[in-house]
Amino acid sequence: MPTAFMCPLHFTRARLLITAAFRMIATLTVCAVMAACTTVSGTGRKQFNVYSTSQENAMGAQAYQDEMKDAKVIISGPVFDRVQKIGARIATAAKQLHPEIANTMVWKWTVIDDPNMVNAWMLPGGYGAVYTGLVNFVQSDDELAIVMGHEAAHAIARHGGERMTQDALAQLGASAAGAATNSEAIAQGAAMGLQAGILLPYSRKQESEADELGLFIAAQAGYDPRCAIELWRRMQAQGGAKIEFLSTHPSEGTRIELLQQQMPQAYAIYQRTRVDGTATDAKDFVDTKPPSR
Repeated sequence: MPTAFMCPLHFTRARLLITAAFRMIATLTVCAVMAACTTVSGTGRKQFNVYSTSQENAMGAQAYQDEMKDAKVIISGPVFDRVQKIGARIATAAKQLHPEIANTMVWKWTVIDDPNMVNAWMLPGGYGAVYTGLVNFVQSDDELAIVMGHEAAHAIARHGGERMTQDALAQLGASAAGAATNSEAIAQGAAMGLQAGILLPYSRKQESEADELGLFIAAQAGYDPRCAIELWRRMQAQGGAKIEFLSTHPSEGTRIELLQQQMPQAYAIYQRTRVDGTATDAKDFVDTKPPSR
């Protein structure tokens, strides 16, 4: 089969057309940003999100129903009770720290029986799930709260709507490039470039932001934030090394470094909640001794 070839003249023309297309998209994006720029609660980061909270919550509710269709759900027992107790404290802490967005969420934590899945998630609107594989993996309620706080932080920071907005812009850009050059191959190449150069860096930023917000939420709920570092180290050992450049999560080394920077503030919050009981179910943790580290 002959090798596909694009002559230099056509290649130059295609490049100019792609550049023009992306300049047009950039102009439209700047206009849209001015109308759809929001601020992430807790970090102050500006984000581009064309969806309202009610739209996000409705899509989260639908996605949750879809996820539950084939899920093996646990509705009672020690594991269920444990997740609900931690989830209640995470919800109350989030409402204390981020009342505007957290009070619009339903705060539902579903336990899914899958011992091979070390995972948890929370969709827009507060529809969350914890897998039994994660419950078996963590070594304390503190560690489980760190993960649940991280997932809750994604919803608090409205990462779902932000990500959907980014995806829509990426599809628009790829389509414009393909239309300008009348080339499906160029459209696909442009989409791959956007995926590596635009979408994934935002995702890493979102993960780091969820680490930060989730750490403070867990601490506000009365869970020891110091366990986060050992937790992520164990996860790193379990999952092996990652290449950060094309990963949707920061490398574990980067994650731990950032958590260490945030730990003094998080631990101060944790110590305060143990004294004044600002989080829910204060009777369960105010009088307990701090763990030795």
